[in-house]
Amino acid sequence: MPLTRKFDPTSPDGQRIAVLARRLLALGTDWPGAEVVTILGEWFVEILGIDPEGPVYQVDPVPPRLVSPDATIETITELLLNAGKPLHDPHRPDHADEFTVTTDTECCDGDCVTVTLPYARPARARFALAWLRQAGYEATEHNPRPFGGRLLHVRQGVIRDTPTHAPAEVHAAQHLWFQGFTFPSIDAYVHAEVPGPTPPIPVAWRPGWLSIDIAAPQDTTANQRKKTANAIADVFRTANWQVDRRGTEALHVYPPATS
Repeated sequence: MPLTRKFDPTSPDGQRIAVLARRLLALGTDWPGAEVVTILGEWFVEILGIDPEGPVYQVDPVPPRLVSPDATIETITELLLNAGKPLHDPHRPDHADEFTVTTDTECCDGDCVTVTLPYARPARARFALAWLRQAGYEATEHNPRPFGGRLLHVRQGVIRDTPTHAPAEVHAAQHLWFQGFTFPSIDAYVHAEVPGPTPPIPVAWRPGWLSIDIAAPQDTTANQRKKTANAIADVFRTANWQVDRRGTEALHVYPPATS
């Protein structure tokens, strides 16, 4: 029984399909695997402009917002050296002892770079996270080490845009993430809760507003949580969100008007 053709060979896409079909059909009825792979690979590159060995996002309808370089000691060190005053002491132009970048097979299954910020305050650690994330990396913070350092895990990342029509809480969460704040989570290797804001939730009795409560380990002081709330309020105000403080450890936010 003859098959019914399901593509239009006169259309641009149909012509691309026809190119592939001619090359494969020329192999006869017994297609050698190696030749088929070669033909498909060349067709992907020459006709579709797709790297067969490249990432999956090449075929997504919307390209990623950011794609970071590989997370290596060299790339992360260079990025942090260019971070500027918020991360570096202006009196230490060589940046000696301000941070260390290493790899550790016992962390992240050896699939990340570890950045240590000795004796860094929370604001400095948040800036480092924001700097890394805005370069496309997946960066997370873990509890301070006993000697006072802060530990960051950094992986190569693909950051996608949040659709304009996404709920306000999704936009708020992405904004917090890009500014160095992190939702509470457990790392399988460090076993430490990560300080940061809880996911924003809509406030039913204030339509359109979101509620953010400050989550942190039990040994975090009220003053530390208040400073975190202040920092969160500042990043939303800077982005033209309305902010209503609801105590020392909570706030409500409302998204900016869209034109």
